[in-house]
Amino acid sequence: MVEALSTGYITQWAAMNPQKIDALFYAHSLGEVKALAPLLEKFRSTAGRKAYIAVSGGKYCPCEEAAAALKWPKSVCKERRFKIFDLEIDAISAVSNSEVPTMQAVYSSMKGLVRMHNPSLLITVADIDQNVKNALKMAAESSLNHSVLILLPRASITKVLWMADIRPTALPNWNRMRISINIVTQNRATSLQRLLRSLQNAFYLGDEISISFNMDSKVDDNTLKVVGSFHWPHGSKHVRRRIIQGGLIRAVSESWYPASDDEYGLLLEDDIEVSPYYYLWIKYALLAYQYDPQVSLPELSSISLYTPRIVEVVKERPKWNATEFFKSIHPNTPYLQQLPCSWGALFFPKHWREFYAYMGSRFTEDAKENPVQIPKSRTNGWQASWKKFLIDMMYLRGYVSLYPNFPNQMSFSTNHMEPGAHISARDNVVKHNKEDFEVPLMKDDFIRFLPSGKMPPASKLPVINLFNQAISLKGLKQAGAKLRQDVIRCGEAELVYVDHATGLPSNCSKF
Repeated sequence: MVEALSTGYITQWAAMNPQKIDALFYAHSLGEVKALAPLLEKFRSTAGRKAYIAVSGGKYCPCEEAAAALKWPKSVCKERRFKIFDLEIDAISAVSNSEVPTMQAVYSSMKGLVRMHNPSLLITVADIDQNVKNALKMAAESSLNHSVLILLPRASITKVLWMADIRPTALPNWNRMRISINIVTQNRATSLQRLLRSLQNAFYLGDEISISFNMDSKVDDNTLKVVGSFHWPHGSKHVRRRIIQGGLIRAVSESWYPASDDEYGLLLEDDIEVSPYYYLWIKYALLAYQYDPQVSLPELSSISLYTPRIVEVVKERPKWNATEFFKSIHPNTPYLQQLPCSWGALFFPKHWREFYAYMGSRFTEDAKENPVQIPKSRTNGWQASWKKFLIDMMYLRGYVSLYPNFPNQMSFSTNHMEPGAHISARDNVVKHNKEDFEVPLMKDDFIRFLPSGKMPPASKLPVINLFNQAISLKGLKQAGAKLRQDVIRCGEAELVYVDHATGLPSNCSKF
């Protein structure tokens, strides 16, 4: 055992009884203890979860004061079966005649704790001292089971208490996904500024998030100035401008392409506005349904930020209320639908590659020439719509999107229905009533609305088809196979199987 581990907090009991815990928190100051306290308490009060906290001790963060801040008795600092570890950084530095800097002292101590307790997550605040941050990073990397270091902004800590409800097998995947924001804009500078303000005001989790602006050749000067002056603190910023006007269908579909199977694209047009909680919804849903090894939901192709108020694919476009529709299950259960959302959605890499290949083989300017005709769907006549091609592919292959469902259709995005390529376009005979599309944004923690205060198991998510009718995932596949209009002609009990690395169709496969 290294010298740093001889200061009293590591006992023979701990050395002889290695554990596996969900989270190990670290606080270097009393303020950090107080900031982390709600999440630590949530972990410790959740059945089946185990979490401890380590504090620097001494002049930095006295253990007894930390215990008091956590409303624990001071005696926990001396107990053999720990809640709190006092690293006694001052004592370690003194033993080495101050030759060991704070960074080395923290690293040595935390490395021992991490190896003994094997935490899935090592959690601290994002603004912790840089030297301490480096020490924690090295300690996490030294673990045999690859503990994941999470640096949480203080403002987000109370908003991410659902972390304790994530299945332990999914927790190590916390940092795996890479989310990029991809904005399509041209000549609505004021609208773009509203979208950017809403993105800046959202709660993030210390993740690196890139942002891209995709502009057609006729972009106006004001929009160029807004894009050029915009500062994004969460990751890289990319700007793309076409030389030749491509139109909306190309602007959207070519705005993003995944670099890996862990890269997800959030597509936003400039008349969208997002909720402060939009990123938390995305992160929670990905961990619950995409990054949990015990969950298999290959049909899930995207996560919508928006809850629709009408059935948009039938001629009458009747009003629809998800809360009322699902009240027998739970009025606010999220649900799966065979409909992609174009007003704020996160698209999955494998399915987007597939869509790219599909649209490349099926794109036609004249809707009448499209070989896919979904029975009783208004989408059959849609012109110049990227969404129409995605609907076709999802129908043929049985894919779904995850939708939020909260009171009064509160959502994580809304569309302000401003004039553009579709809304108020000269050749669009459909009238759009703003109250049918513009929904209130989620302004409060959404967890309290969910069934039992957390995302339901994937097997409990209700499913509806393109026409908002209850169905099973298998039923969706049966309907798509029955149509027999995919790029490869398959039997009525088969669907097209796709090479997910390329998105290209490979062969027919029974489902």
